[in-house]
Amino acid sequence: MTTALPVGSSVAGGCPFHATVGPKPAAPPPTSPVTPAASTFVALSKFVIANDKTAEVKAAFRQRPHLVDDQPGFVRMEVLSPLDRPEEIWLVTFWTDAASFKLWHHGHLYHASHQGIPKGLKLVPGEQQIRHFEHVSS
Repeated sequence: MTTALPVGSSVAGGCPFHATVGPKPAAPPPTSPVTPAASTFVALSKFVIANDKTAEVKAAFRQRPHLVDDQPGFVRMEVLSPLDRPEEIWLVTFWTDAASFKLWHHGHLYHASHQGIPKGLKLVPGEQQIRHFEHVSS
């Protein structure tokens, strides 16, 4: 079933989820080139907690030692958990480039940053995933 848009309305980018009513909005100003502080690389890690350690894992992230924060190329980190599956954790880190992430990921501070992992934590086998992305826009 389709719903007709009011007369004079437009669909931004042809997507019915972004329908606008009235005149089409002005184009946004041109974007500036990527600055050194802008992120161009994103690493997304996902894991699912198999035992009763979900609250402890979330607390550990809230109280993390922030060892990554001053690393060359690091921009920011977000930790997410789906409302419909709270035992699933998504760790999203933004970097200026892939090389900086790889340097961090293979360094000694990366391993030290995991010392706050709750003892006895068990993960669902096969649910761990690391993906790398190009950061296109915010």
